[in-house]
Amino acid sequence: MKMKQFLECEYALSNRIKCATCHVVIFKNELKIGHIFLRKDEGQQFDKKVWYHLHCIKKWPTGERGQELPLFRLQTLKAEDQQKIKELYRSLQDKPKNKKEIKILSKQEQYEKYVTVKNLNDPGQIEEDDDCIML
Repeated sequence: MKMKQFLECEYALSNRIKCATCHVVIFKNELKIGHIFLRKDEGQQFDKKVWYHLHCIKKWPTGERGQELPLFRLQTLKAEDQQKIKELYRSLQDKPKNKKEIKILSKQEQYEKYVTVKNLNDPGQIEEDDDCIML
């Protein structure tokens, strides 16, 4: 019961599909990208299709283990729409990760650069710099 996943791009055939991100209708002839899940189970085939507006994709869809998924039907689109999808893919791949950098500082550096003591009589009041994690 292994599930196959892939991406598909096409023009909407009707106004009956809603975007999975914004929940607004994808209008007829509007470009859409779908994340397709297929599973064969004892002679029956189960499929689930999740559709997105092109402008609603903030992270390129990946497989269950983060693997790249093949994109089908790109050649059926107009040349300018093919280019839009390629540019979207490149821009999402080049985006830096939004992870906070952790600085490991010696105790001396912590007290010199990133910690200010507000009241010397009460050493419990320490203010940390927002880009530093005290270790």
